Amino acid sequence: MPLFYDGVIPKSLGNLRGLQTLDARQQFVFRHWFTNVAKLQNLRRLFTLKDNPVAISKGIGNLKELQVLKWVDIERSHPRVVEELPQLQQLRKLGVLRLRREHYEKFFASIREFNSLRSLGIGIVELESLKAAAGFLDSVPSPPKHLQSILDSVPSPPKHLQSILDSVPSPPKHLQSIQLEGWIRKLPAWVSSLCNLTKVTLARTRLHDDAIVVLQQLPNLLLLRLQEHSYVGAKLTFRSAKFSKLKQLYINELNGLEELVFEEGTLPEFQTLGIRWCELKSGISGAEHLPKLEKLVLEYKVYVANLEEVQRQLGEHRPALEIVDP
Repeated sequence: MPLFYDGVIPKSLGNLRGLQTLDARQQFVFRHWFTNVAKLQNLRRLFTLKDNPVAISKGIGNLKELQVLKWVDIERSHPRVVEELPQLQQLRKLGVLRLRREHYEKFFASIREFNSLRSLGIGIVELESLKAAAGFLDSVPSPPKHLQSILDSVPSPPKHLQSILDSVPSPPKHLQSIQLEGWIRKLPAWVSSLCNLTKVTLARTRLHDDAIVVLQQLPNLLLLRLQEHSYVGAKLTFRSAKFSKLKQLYINELNGLEELVFEEGTLPEFQTLGIRWCELKSGISGAEHLPKLEKLVLEYKVYVANLEEVQRQLGEHRPALEIVDP
């Protein structure tokens, strides 16, 4: 059932006891709490827009048939919601946003209970002012050095958060897709153990090259999205004999990135490269080492210093090149 109400969830929705799918992605309808969720005990799928997640009252644990729950605003939801999540043993897709310090321990302890979980999305609220400063400074060509030094002097997010992330004893081993958003600067240690991962999406994580080393070891990774401020290095290198199955790479708004490097023997199955809102002042190196590249998409304010050379390197097997710059 799609919802088309303007900003208000009708109370009568709780009377639809047989409802199995509630799709609210077409409208911004969840500006208020979803107070009657516990009545929909046959609900299997609840979809909302990530930009406007649902806030849920207590009782979510009663939805024993629920398989998809995306996205939930944890900060605005009832405090009991995090505690009730482990009761949803049929859950296959979970997306939660605005996790705060007080939620960390309970939430990360609970996710190991999700034996059926295949897709997990996590948005963390931490260091809000510094994250905003990071986005601002990254957009300024020559920010004041003293401001940049203040930002750079924060070596990591709070140790409390990093230690909890690293201490998750046994994440769902069957995860196929994971999405992490928030300033963590280091991937949790357990990511490397997720051998079934096929999709990884990162945003605002401000990771360094050590994170790429972790990701390149994932044996079944097919798709990697590096979104805004997810990676802060000037050079992103894909090393030889790594990312053995990766087929798609999408890079978006990595304002500090200046060069993409593909070493010989890397990405043997690579097919699609998409770049948005990036200025590659040093260009792309090693394009000739991508024998199966089929599509190169440049969208929205992309500059590649040596684009003509890249096309020459690809030779007669040049992929379809799409440039979208409205």
